[in-house]
Amino acid sequence: MKGQLVALDTEIVIHDISRTGFAVVSELLFESGQLLDFRLMANGSPDVAVTAEAVHSRPLRPSRNLYLTGFRFLPGKLTGYVPQARIDRLIEAVIDSNVQFFEMAGK
Repeated sequence: MKGQLVALDTEIVIHDISRTGFAVVSELLFESGQLLDFRLMANGSPDVAVTAEAVHSRPLRPSRNLYLTGFRFLPGKLTGYVPQARIDRLIEAVIDSNVQFFEMAGK
């Protein structure tokens, strides 16, 4: 699975994804409450543009430069909703392919 944090063009690793949000491993330390736009991609599924809020972030021990951050899906600024059906298809594609990473871009 791939993703882009819409302006940072920084690679991240998806630790977990669900219907309500996802967790990432990254060299970036996100602050709680930070709102970001992501483009999530997986083979066999259309790209999904989502808005998400950082809920928590902590250092990923023993690494000194990696952080685990949990994000919660929020209604998009342009659409006003969470694209739940597309997120469900994305989760199914990830489960089917067993791919567990994505790259990211944000604002």
